[in-house]
Amino acid sequence: MKRYGFLLLCFALAALAAEPVFEPNLPVIRLEVVKQIGSEPKVPCTVRMVPPNGLELGNTGALAGLIRYHGASSQGYDKKSFGLTLNAPARWMGLHEGRQWVLNAAFVDCSMMRHKLSYDLFQSLSADGAKRFASSSRFVEVNLNGRYHGAYLLMERVDRSLLGLRRYDSNAPDHAVIYKAIDHSGNFSDLGHGGYEQREPGPEVRQHWGPLDDLNLFVSRAPDAKFFDAESGVATRFDLDNVIDFHLLVLFTSNMDGIDKNFILARDAPGAAMPRPKFFFVPWDYDATFGRNWEGSRVGPTEWISSHLFDRLLSNAAYRQRYAARWRQLRERQFSVEKITRMIDGNAQTLGDAAKRNERRWKGIDGPASGQLTFAEDVKQMKEWVAARTKWLDQEIARRTSR
Repeated sequence: MKRYGFLLLCFALAALAAEPVFEPNLPVIRLEVVKQIGSEPKVPCTVRMVPPNGLELGNTGALAGLIRYHGASSQGYDKKSFGLTLNAPARWMGLHEGRQWVLNAAFVDCSMMRHKLSYDLFQSLSADGAKRFASSSRFVEVNLNGRYHGAYLLMERVDRSLLGLRRYDSNAPDHAVIYKAIDHSGNFSDLGHGGYEQREPGPEVRQHWGPLDDLNLFVSRAPDAKFFDAESGVATRFDLDNVIDFHLLVLFTSNMDGIDKNFILARDAPGAAMPRPKFFFVPWDYDATFGRNWEGSRVGPTEWISSHLFDRLLSNAAYRQRYAARWRQLRERQFSVEKITRMIDGNAQTLGDAAKRNERRWKGIDGPASGQLTFAEDVKQMKEWVAARTKWLDQEIARRTSR
């Protein structure tokens, strides 16, 4: 009995040593697993959200579910992202209720805010009747099996419910669709759907590639007269206001991968009120933005980013005028340097001491051009880059749209 008590004391002391004592300024997600986490298969877990200072944040009891490592190349980093699938839907921190969540590690993003900054920015472009969908997110800290695991970004998963799409109906000939571009062949110049994965309907329920195959065939092969036809052309297939905002987001953030992969393409199911629903873009995977590349190296502010779809659209004079007008409007508001600076400062203030704890836990990135970059240095570089990027885009967009 004495030996048993001694072992319990040792375990308790080990747990205290593993978890630094601090007063959290962010909610803490406590993860408990009994098996090694990997990319597949998912392993059982329990999850508990612990709010700071007694704040009410939704579900705070222990929730059962499954966990795995999330992402592709990012799984090679020491600090890994997690994908959570809960047994029952949960609503956390005012976010959309759901069963599937992402805990984004942002290992190469020392500011830890590039995803949030980009998604919040796209959402801010919404207007009445023209919502710009993106994953909402909140900063948290994570403890894994009693050990402090760093600051993370809790993110909604983009699904049918989040986008307000119709439910799957097995008796209907056509359905709401969500496709995610997963490699660089999602460029609208290739036929088929080789660069995509199907998310809605669930591929285990039904393979439904027809809408995407038809879209890629049209964009890649239709002659200009048909492409820009008012009755059956591109404006009847895409929400062009969404397309413009999405392309401007990619350009403004300089998301090198966001133009032909790492985006989501969605369309509702046809119905009586909307017999020809239009495709729209949803941004995804924005850690390599605001002056950083996918591996953490620095990116200059003077890179134009486009695809076959956007090139075709910009070949049209009426579209160029519409595009330029939207850019000028956003530059006065959401895309102003002052607005972005306030957003960066707000995120830095929210992270607070959690940024320092995360930095001590993971020591920053050690990439080919980044060295041991700190949170403060990265934030400073982001602000400088935004100022240079907007100045260059003002000139470049004017040049490309004035012809």
